[in-house]
Amino acid sequence: MNTPALKIDYFDKKTKQAFHFPVSIFKKPVNNKEYSKLEKILDQLIDTVKSDDKHPLALVMQLIGENLEQYDSENYPRIGENITDIEMVKYLMKSHHLHQIDLSDIFGGQANVSKFLNGERSLSKNQIAGLKKRFNISADFFVK
Repeated sequence: MNTPALKIDYFDKKTKQAFHFPVSIFKKPVNNKEYSKLEKILDQLIDTVKSDDKHPLALVMQLIGENLEQYDSENYPRIGENITDIEMVKYLMKSHHLHQIDLSDIFGGQANVSKFLNGERSLSKNQIAGLKKRFNISADFFVK
């Protein structure tokens, strides 16, 4: 016996738009294909619901958004997460075509840059402030 899939049917009187969603939209995505499908549905809902918290589809929009956010956090780490201070400084040096001598003013000499990059020293508050200013980045990259 075939049981029809459960659906959410809603007709928006203002926009004259009909929504027919399977209940499966409340399931968390398990791959990028499901994620993309839910993202398209969420975009439609955002266009309709906007900031109306009392809209009948606001809860649907919220649940889909939370599921997508959870998928993102489980599958894609935040920018800068799990990156060491050394890796960050090496990346900044490489992307700005710099050498150790170019950071000696921040570290108090090239030898100190070398010791930091070799893991022999940690960053001081002054060095973090210097890196922040030089590269126009947040100190949060270095403060864990």
